[in-house]
Amino acid sequence: MPDFFEFPPTRSNRVKWALLELDVAYTSHLVDLRVGEHHSDAYKAIHPLEVVPAYRCEDYTMFESVATVMQLIDEHPNSGLAPPPASPARAAYYQWCVFASAELDPALADVMLHTMHLASAQRVPAIAERGRERFHARAQMLALTLQDRDYILGEQFSGADIVLGYCCNWAAYTGMIGAHPGLEAYYARLAERPAFAQVFPS
Repeated sequence: MPDFFEFPPTRSNRVKWALLELDVAYTSHLVDLRVGEHHSDAYKAIHPLEVVPAYRCEDYTMFESVATVMQLIDEHPNSGLAPPPASPARAAYYQWCVFASAELDPALADVMLHTMHLASAQRVPAIAERGRERFHARAQMLALTLQDRDYILGEQFSGADIVLGYCCNWAAYTGMIGAHPGLEAYYARLAERPAFAQVFPS
């Protein structure tokens, strides 16, 4: 059985959501970041950067949340969570998965760190403001894409929605999603999925 190293509410929630949607059995290992378990030699052998998530099965170990989601879905081609390879829809799927990690995650992290998680003396307001500006510009584009569809690829829920849905949860946590009603409505649709409730309990 695969081993999944996690600590909610980090990006490990992306992988957990995918595992639940795919109904993949796994062994969960909680890596408690609060007490430094991610700095242990045993965990460094799994993830050299000492962060979560990490996913280990018989054939490989992975530790990038978006890449792991995509790999898991590829291993279950009949799940309906990704369009056919080489199709135009697959191109959009790749785009939005990478967009989440490359464009949204850094902006959200800057806001969270410099308004909430860093000690007051370490916070830089200019970094937080730049993060807000970057997020809002990208969220506006995302909301525009979603204005005539239920999910990012159309009417079919996909792994790209898992990846983006995590960003929406993060934006809700930082108090920024409310500025984008279309994105907020999309997030509400995602929250109706049974797997979402298990990953993000209210």
